[in-house]
Amino acid sequence: DSWGSSEIRHMAAIQSQGTTYVRRAPQRDLPSDPGSYDRIIVSGSKTPATDQAPWISELDEFIRRAVDQRKPLLGICYGHQALARALGGTQSVRRAERGEFGWTKIELLPQAQENPLLRGLPRQFHTFSWHNDEVSVLPSGVTPLAKSECCEIQAFQVKNRPAFGVQFHPERSREGAERSLQKKHKEEPKIKLINPKAGEKLFDASVGETIFKNFLSLDPGAL
Repeated sequence: DSWGSSEIRHMAAIQSQGTTYVRRAPQRDLPSDPGSYDRIIVSGSKTPATDQAPWISELDEFIRRAVDQRKPLLGICYGHQALARALGGTQSVRRAERGEFGWTKIELLPQAQENPLLRGLPRQFHTFSWHNDEVSVLPSGVTPLAKSECCEIQAFQVKNRPAFGVQFHPERSREGAERSLQKKHKEEPKIKLINPKAGEKLFDASVGETIFKNFLSLDPGAL
C-alpha cells in the first residue's frame, strides 16, 4: 500500500492538477529542503504529540523551515499539533482531558470569517474528529480560528504566513469515518463517541472540499 492517508491524497488529487508526493518522517524520509515543494500537508499520526524522538525533532525543524520560507503548509490532527509544537515547544501540546471521536460541531471564531483557509464555510459545521491529544497553548504569533465544546483550539494560522493547523479531519469520507467509529466501539465499548450514528445527517462533503480547495489555491504573496 502507498504511504500516507489515502483520503488526503484523494482530496488533493480532485482539487489540484499537481502531483502528490508522500514522505514518511518516522522512516527518516523527509526531504532536505521544503523549497522543493509547492505546498506541504502534515497528516495525522498514531504518535502522541508529546513524544520525543530524533525523527520528531527532524519533523519540527522541517516545519520551521517551511514556515520561514512561506511555504503553504496545512497540519491536520497530529500535523496541527506538530505545527504548534515546532513553533512553541512541547509545552504547546498535551493529552486532552477528553478526546474527541466522532462528528464534532466546530464553531468558527469571528476572525475566521475571511480567513483564506476557512473562507466559504458556515459559522458552525460538523466534521470528523479523532484525537486524544490537543494544542493547549498557542505559540506567539499565532491566531486561533475555531473551537469545539471539548477543544478550545480547533484551528489556527501563523500570522502573516500561509501556515495553518486544523485539529479535525476535513479529508475523511462519511464511509471511512463510520468504519473507524464502529471499530472504536468494538475495541473500547465504554468510550463516549460523539454523534456516532448521525453521520448521514451531519456529514457535509463541502467542508473538506472547501478547505482543500482554499489551501491548494492559496497565493502566499497575498498574505
